[in-house]
Amino acid sequence: MERWLPPVELSRQEQALMKRLNRVRALFGFLRLHRHELFDETFQEQLESMYRTTGAGEPPHPPALMCMVTLLQGYVGASDAEAVELSIVDLRWQMVLGCLGAATPAFAQGALQAFRERMVEHEMDRMLLERTVALVRSGAMTESEKRAVSKALRVAIDSRPLAGAGRVDVTEQAV
Repeated sequence: MERWLPPVELSRQEQALMKRLNRVRALFGFLRLHRHELFDETFQEQLESMYRTTGAGEPPHPPALMCMVTLLQGYVGASDAEAVELSIVDLRWQMVLGCLGAATPAFAQGALQAFRERMVEHEMDRMLLERTVALVRSGAMTESEKRAVSKALRVAIDSRPLAGAGRVDVTEQAV
């Protein structure tokens, strides 16, 4: 299975973009700077364990990349279709996903939906959010940056996809 191994060092274009992220949408900058820590070898192995090893079917997208997409999606409140488009038209998304200048999406809408379902089924969504929160708390940023990013993470956590969220439980109803 292919791993997501984007560069650690900032390119010149990324440095310019990072300067624009000081006050607004700080989570983009944080995720770009710390993605290699968030998705270390151990976590990528855990993400890969969600997949069967028979080799049947289409090869999956790198799970760490898809996790990053779900974080960004929750952060900005984007639908699956919009997330695909943002990966092409928004430089901040491209920077975080490691695909600056891409002309075609790195994933499809259906692949994102299937990945999210797999992630929830294996409780990797919780693990991803816990790891992200722990990284924020680790002292990797100033107090003001920490407040801005913590607020952004709360938004992403609050938008966490829930298994069975489309199901309606019928309780006592007046007839």
